[in-house]
Amino acid sequence: MTNTVDKKEIEQFSSLSNKWWDLSGPFSALHKMSNARIEFIKQNATRIFKKDKKNVNFLNGINCLDVGCGGGILSEKLRRLGANVTGIDASKNSIEIAQEHSKKSRLEINYKCITTSKLLEIKEQKTPDKFDLVIASEVIEHVYDRKTFLSDISNLCRPGGLVIFTSINNSFLGILFGKYFAEDILKILPAGTHEVEKFISPENLAIEAEKHGIILDNFTGFFPTFEFKNIIHKEFGNFKLSSNMQINYGAAGIKL
Repeated sequence: MTNTVDKKEIEQFSSLSNKWWDLSGPFSALHKMSNARIEFIKQNATRIFKKDKKNVNFLNGINCLDVGCGGGILSEKLRRLGANVTGIDASKNSIEIAQEHSKKSRLEINYKCITTSKLLEIKEQKTPDKFDLVIASEVIEHVYDRKTFLSDISNLCRPGGLVIFTSINNSFLGILFGKYFAEDILKILPAGTHEVEKFISPENLAIEAEKHGIILDNFTGFFPTFEFKNIIHKEFGNFKLSSNMQINYGAAGIKL
């Protein structure tokens, strides 16, 4: 099976793995985007089961795969909502940080240092069980073989299950803010974190995903806010859901 991992990308994230839970470090934008990401997930999760949105254990009983989980920022939030979470990442260092932090947080999360292709291969050999919810948040812009990656995501999700992506638009503003503003001006991300060539628009992601049986039909923007103190400290403010998808966006849909 083809490996979708870009070794250069993994080395980059591995070198920063001890910074995953530094709220003002290189992954600060992911922390600040977390609440908006969870809100988008909750909005779409009602499509595969019926629950009261105010319920603390909103995702109780849902088998969830967090692809490219890194240090576990999103995985922990999903677990706190009741999901049975499996978090995978190709960076051993990041997985070790995630495991250590989840223990401190007293959260039971199944972390694995493995690629989507390898996980799929193992699951096909052992059990046909697939995930109810598959999330690839801020990941697809880092893989080098998007076609295989989308195929893996599709095959890991059960028919009728929910697939959610979040990524950076390859629009002018997406490139400006997601690449140059974040890496060269604010310098909240190390230079070289993103490759513009890997950015994809919501429209093209929907077209490519459909070829693999994933019908993406719900989209929203994640728009960064800025206050004076953010500008002074060279940082993003929190993110909010928005109709503006020109920078970051979320895409959700059902696996056929």
